[in-house]
Amino acid sequence: MFRHIVYRPLVLSLLTAAPVTAAYADDKDSEALEETVIVASRVPTPLSRVGVSVSVTDRETIEILGYSDVADFLDLQPGVSVTRDGGPGKSASVRIRGEEGFRTRVVLDGIDIADPSSPQISPRIEHLLSEGLQRIEVLRGPQGLAYGADAGGVIAMTTRQPETGVTASVTAEGGQNGYSELGGFVAGGAERFRGSLSITDLSTDGFNARPSDTQLQDDDGYSNTTIHGTASLSLTDALTLTGSVHDINGDNDYDGCFDTATFAQIGACTDTFDQSAARVTAKFKTALIDSSLSYEKSKIERAFYSAEISSFETKGEQEEISWIGSLSPQAGQRLTLGVDAADQSLTDGGSERSRDNLGIWGEYDVDVLAGALTLGARWDDNDDFGQHTSWRISLQQQLAGTDHPLILRGAVGTGFRAPSLYEIAYNSGPFSYAPAATTALTEEKSQGWEIGLSWGQPNQRLEVTWFDQEIENEIYFDMASFSGYLQGTGTTTSQGLEIAGETAFLTHWRLLANITWNETKSSTEQQRPYRPEWAAASSLLWQDRSVVAALTARFTRDSVDTFGAPMPNTERLDASVAVNVTQSLRVTARIENLTDNQDPQVRDYNQIPRAAYLGLRYSI
Repeated sequence: MFRHIVYRPLVLSLLTAAPVTAAYADDKDSEALEETVIVASRVPTPLSRVGVSVSVTDRETIEILGYSDVADFLDLQPGVSVTRDGGPGKSASVRIRGEEGFRTRVVLDGIDIADPSSPQISPRIEHLLSEGLQRIEVLRGPQGLAYGADAGGVIAMTTRQPETGVTASVTAEGGQNGYSELGGFVAGGAERFRGSLSITDLSTDGFNARPSDTQLQDDDGYSNTTIHGTASLSLTDALTLTGSVHDINGDNDYDGCFDTATFAQIGACTDTFDQSAARVTAKFKTALIDSSLSYEKSKIERAFYSAEISSFETKGEQEEISWIGSLSPQAGQRLTLGVDAADQSLTDGGSERSRDNLGIWGEYDVDVLAGALTLGARWDDNDDFGQHTSWRISLQQQLAGTDHPLILRGAVGTGFRAPSLYEIAYNSGPFSYAPAATTALTEEKSQGWEIGLSWGQPNQRLEVTWFDQEIENEIYFDMASFSGYLQGTGTTTSQGLEIAGETAFLTHWRLLANITWNETKSSTEQQRPYRPEWAAASSLLWQDRSVVAALTARFTRDSVDTFGAPMPNTERLDASVAVNVTQSLRVTARIENLTDNQDPQVRDYNQIPRAAYLGLRYSI
């Protein structure tokens, strides 16, 4: 039976899907039922002690709504907007509170899956599939203390973890536009060893996303094969070795490249994306100490073809060794220390660049009055741009009530971002000219704060959050003359209000909704592109013993394109239903873009047209 049937935004005390033993608990019976998150401090922390904004999407929600990729789930979160250049596999930009995706750190089972070969080391969200995910946690705001000072937000995903015994599932889904998806998952283990493996294969013929194409009106297809595996071995009661591997192979068709001989614009354009990543961790845990030592490596290769002739290739690698140690000397206190040494490299058009960064950070969490205070600082040594210090302070306080508490929380933090290897390489390469070619890029500096109130009781939740963020010396691409990357001399700003809530009514109904007002300004006081001032999402669900149906809507208002021209307001309505035929067999059906709204999120790119899908899931 589904215990949670829709995404759970911004709630500090929620009902959990499974019991979890909480850290530093005075009342273990009550705390065992409390939701914990990993994303805020990289160690399990009860939500009641977290002062920053976190939203969580659980496995049941992922399966019920049925979206094939992660981007659709992120677009439902408060303070998060996603824009796409077309359908599946096409470029997707995820902005948290108005900041670009390259300021967002994305991790999967602890693996940093950013792409160092991309212009700003942004994650390739468009290639991330949802099949096999256990939960998605989103930390909003420039408070990436534990993840690197350049993390203006964090998206942490975990896959289904194996239990003792054997579990397995097979999924199949087909739909319009030549869409098909096949997936398999198997997991098992004994007392000391556990492992899991998931494989997903997706393909679609796509659709013609560019309405301006008068001669290149062809469908733009996409295929993706993703493999993910995990394993753990308990050497003793205290010492455990874990490992995970992740591999993505994506092939994408698009329009608008240039013939390598004539330089005429053509539609026979393809690109490939291959990412392989692995992470191993040795974890030592006792009642007093929680320590882990990890090594991870990720490699990405991208290639672009015009009429099947290679036109551009790029490779990126990143490697990191990290240690995190947590000490809880007594109830109500925790000291966490971390060290990470990372190396990034880029091979682009025959040139090679690399960079090392050493980070040392610490965080102290302590009971204060009717809540918790968290103090943290981070020191980074970047071999290109020197030493930098950043910090974060957060506070959570219960103001009134025990059964239906009113909770105050707030946070303030700073960070910096060094220019990416790609930005530096482009400005010094053959395609750059003045003013970019003569611009000596330096680091960006950021700061932000938030304050919020939340109130809740069983099946009733409401949260309101105000946020304010600033970035000094923002780096941006010169869209006026296409000379390369420039750097502003002023401050870009983003401020706004997030409201999220849920309510259950009658016997079978539940409503969840959020709305965000976000005002963003460049250093010249212009609205920043593709950041809607208003964004909202809601899900209405109906449930009985064997059937769950959902109607999900999302809206954007008052956005502008790259040149400041107003963009159309957008709407999208999706419907899904899941029927448990037996304990093992589930039948699903869903419709995306029920009203067939084609208002573009990005100039000259339509949304996905109305499409219906039918699927099966068999589990043992």
